[in-house]
Amino acid sequence: MPETPAQPLQRPTSASRFGFNCLAAVAGLAYLAWRQTSSPNTPYDNGLTAGLLIALLIGLHEHFVLRSHRNPSSGLDWDRPAKPDLGRVLIKLVGLGMTLGLIGGAYALFPEYHGSFYQPFWRALRVYGIPMLIAAPFYFWWLDGRLREPEDGYWQFGRLPWLWLRGQTPSAESRRLIVNHLAGWAVKGFFVPLMTVYVGQEVRGAHNAWLALPHGGYSLFEFLFHLTFTVDLLFCVIGYAMTLRLFDAHIRWAEPTALGWMVALMCYQPFFSLVENQYLRYEDGIVWGQWLADLPGAKFVWALVLVSLLAIYALSTVAFGLRFSNLTARGVITDGPYRYSKHPAYLSKNLSWWLISIPFVAVSPAVALSNCLHLLLINGVYFLRARTEEAHLSRDPTYVRYALWINEHGLLAGLGRKLPALRYKPPQSVIQ
Repeated sequence: MPETPAQPLQRPTSASRFGFNCLAAVAGLAYLAWRQTSSPNTPYDNGLTAGLLIALLIGLHEHFVLRSHRNPSSGLDWDRPAKPDLGRVLIKLVGLGMTLGLIGGAYALFPEYHGSFYQPFWRALRVYGIPMLIAAPFYFWWLDGRLREPEDGYWQFGRLPWLWLRGQTPSAESRRLIVNHLAGWAVKGFFVPLMTVYVGQEVRGAHNAWLALPHGGYSLFEFLFHLTFTVDLLFCVIGYAMTLRLFDAHIRWAEPTALGWMVALMCYQPFFSLVENQYLRYEDGIVWGQWLADLPGAKFVWALVLVSLLAIYALSTVAFGLRFSNLTARGVITDGPYRYSKHPAYLSKNLSWWLISIPFVAVSPAVALSNCLHLLLINGVYFLRARTEEAHLSRDPTYVRYALWINEHGLLAGLGRKLPALRYKPPQSVIQ
């Protein structure tokens, strides 16, 4: 019999909808502009409330239009009556309390969190933390009645002291769920404070650049620079905070390898300062604007390319909607910039650094060579981030299909054919 021809690869449907996310971003920015006009001295509060509006709009779209809560991946069962168990919910709340206690203990232990830098986060926590704690028991009660597998990471972790008191040890599956639970919360505990502070800084930077527009100079570029990062960080804060099964935006699993964690965390403060200052400093004070000061046409084109790269970077985060997060799997994004590349944010960010810092322009050829080598090493770190992400996301068959589709249809598919080392290779377990 003749062989049945293989079905052509198709791009999987994205877990979030890029078009609507963009509309929500526009609404959030419009609200933010109004807040900055009426209350310009509260950029941190303004940024967070704009983020809440964006999250509300996307959440309503997810629930009523996409009906994400009915996705099989949500783990919720809608075909039977809800049957929450009070004892189980109480154990989960104990698990939540223990988890928050560990994170609070880490904040108290590490001096990094004792300075003034994180004060905006502590203020936000006082405002939003109490309502979330009040809502938690009701959400856990509702969720427990719908979960197909209600003995989740919260339950496994919450019963751990009881097991120890009885001289028992958790099963291998229980340990796996606990480790995944704690890893997911470690990601939130590290990134939520950082992104909360950064979003307020970028809102303030965009506002100041806007006020400086009549004076010309770099103000337009500075405004667009801060605006793109404001958009990026609004969706970062939303993503790290909204890990809810209600929207199928929960953490499926966290990065399982030490290498994956290392190359991700070293790209963020406080670790990046150490890496950059002591090992990989690629800037020497000469920036693109100074270099092209006498060439207005070239300067305009350079700025246009830079803003385009930064826009791609911001839109890559917008594409995630409620699901943005480093080091975790929360659904596969396949539209927006991810229609053209598996790693549009990394590509655009790394290219922008070359254009902003111009490491190849220096006081001497030796310094230029050193700067370029250092930036290439940082690019290499992002290449490792991309590879470790691909490896752990490949546990999801949807991601494997998407990555194989990008191999053939992505923007750099031709380059991948010439350099096979750049092409995605599925795990052997998938091939077999």
